Amino acid sequence: MNVDQIILQSVIAHRLDTIAQEMGAALERSSRSPIFAEACDFACGVCDHKGELVSQLNGIPILAAAGSFSVQAVLEKYTGNIQEGDVFIVNDPYRGGNHLPDIGIITPVFYQGELVFFTVSRAHHGDIGGSVAGSYNTRATEIFQEGIRIPPIKLAVKNSIIDEVLDLITYNTRNPQMLKSDLYAQIGANKIGQDRLRTLLDKYGLKKVKESIIQLLQQAEDLTKAEISKFPAGSYTGEEWLDDDGFQETPVKIKAEVTYEVNQVTIDFTGSDKQVTGFVNSSLVTTKSAAYIALLWTLSPEIPRNSGAFRPIKIIAPPGTVVNPAESAPVTLSTLHCASEIISAIFKACAKAVPEKIPAGFGRYCGPSFYGIDPRNQKFYVGFAFCCLGSGGGKKEQDGFPYMAPISNYGGVRAPNNEANEVQYPLLTLNHHLEVDTAGAGEYRGAPGIKYQVQFYGPDPSIVMFGDGMKIAPYGLGGGKEGSLNRNQLFTKESGNEWLKSKTAPRSLQPGDILTLFSSGGGGWGNPFKRNPQLVYEDYKNGYISRESALKEYGVVLTTKGIDWNETKKYRGIDYESRYNV
Repeated sequence: MNVDQIILQSVIAHRLDTIAQEMGAALERSSRSPIFAEACDFACGVCDHKGELVSQLNGIPILAAAGSFSVQAVLEKYTGNIQEGDVFIVNDPYRGGNHLPDIGIITPVFYQGELVFFTVSRAHHGDIGGSVAGSYNTRATEIFQEGIRIPPIKLAVKNSIIDEVLDLITYNTRNPQMLKSDLYAQIGANKIGQDRLRTLLDKYGLKKVKESIIQLLQQAEDLTKAEISKFPAGSYTGEEWLDDDGFQETPVKIKAEVTYEVNQVTIDFTGSDKQVTGFVNSSLVTTKSAAYIALLWTLSPEIPRNSGAFRPIKIIAPPGTVVNPAESAPVTLSTLHCASEIISAIFKACAKAVPEKIPAGFGRYCGPSFYGIDPRNQKFYVGFAFCCLGSGGGKKEQDGFPYMAPISNYGGVRAPNNEANEVQYPLLTLNHHLEVDTAGAGEYRGAPGIKYQVQFYGPDPSIVMFGDGMKIAPYGLGGGKEGSLNRNQLFTKESGNEWLKSKTAPRSLQPGDILTLFSSGGGGWGNPFKRNPQLVYEDYKNGYISRESALKEYGVVLTTKGIDWNETKKYRGIDYESRYNV
């Protein structure tokens, strides 16, 4: 390519990224539900006419990486029957979706009569039907108990909504007006992307844009292969476990063998457990998305996250296993767990070759959905405890970030404003802060976990606890320590305090009952005794660790005046005068 072509390709690539970001901004601002407007549990992207992802908003990674699968499912069913003005909808995990609450809206973009792009928005909706409000059915043994399945179908033709289809979907949920409103928000976000893409085509012409897309995908593939060639060739194996599936108490194993060759990486999940009864099974779309996230993380942040980068990655997921279950298996928890454990298993494998690139373990999600009738307006509500997410693990040269877990979401979900939560739902926030002595110790420590406490009011509120990480803590790397476990406590007037399991059946509460969630801190990276004592002291001042932990975990003696360097030297045996210019 000459200089002009390189510049044009860069301009078009950045414009595509901006279009995806603009779609996300429109979706956030036009939606009604807090899960969109407050937590931003969505992702937007642009695919080419073949369904290859060319650009994505950095929203929820596990949703963004999966965008192309929905488009490919539409193409598989409707090739030859896609017209301008069509809008498609899909959520079926076995037909291009992640799990049922994540609904994909796909809009074809025609230019001069030719199908050029698809705009895609995929977002988590508060209720998609099923046996339990909020659609996280911890007792589900088949997908039919989790909600309404939507295969790839047309939601609009000639820019007109097919009301019968919309009604069939929304009236199988508990809050049809909210769902309908948020689907319109997704359609609108896609329309903005569609308009911006046509403007791009008007400016640069169809031929140049199509050539640039081919080059963008090829460049991503070439960059991925180049990074693969730098990785120590060989096979590396990592294992991670989920606590359980909610039915059996035994841990569920994810095994990943990662083999680096000259121009290809193979991720083989042979050896992972068979599919389980409960809803932690991962659909193949989610498994592949998680694998792409993990593998590209180990290579380089400079690689564009598009389908070109995915081409050199081969995935083997044996049918009938927890990472590729039979079609009727329940999968609702999979975008949290086992997606995060898939990523962790790949991380652990790659850490054997390039530990400096791999973070320690992230906290796992474990919180409730809550629902009932709001006494202030007599309307049904469903909410989620996004304010109780755990924290990230440390990595070389970087402490963990708080409020980042689970790793499949990697900070894409935002903590809603507590005051906004209290407006949306009949609850009061009693506590919301970082918890002392929950971060995994290390030369680069994990981030502390969260204490989140709410009190419910209103007639007959109910909760469903779902998640993981009460038995298996975020791992440490390179001598770093594990992070803390998740813990959930319920206080009722009748029974006092009670510790809850990570996966529970729906439970009715009384007004005044208090739920306290302790989310896990991230794992530590590297030997804690190598951490700069000054940083240990700052952690103490910030309330992340206690004086007792400073001594026990880091060998740093603290007094009311600061660091006792002489005593610390006795514990550590290091000449601090020369190392830290004391």
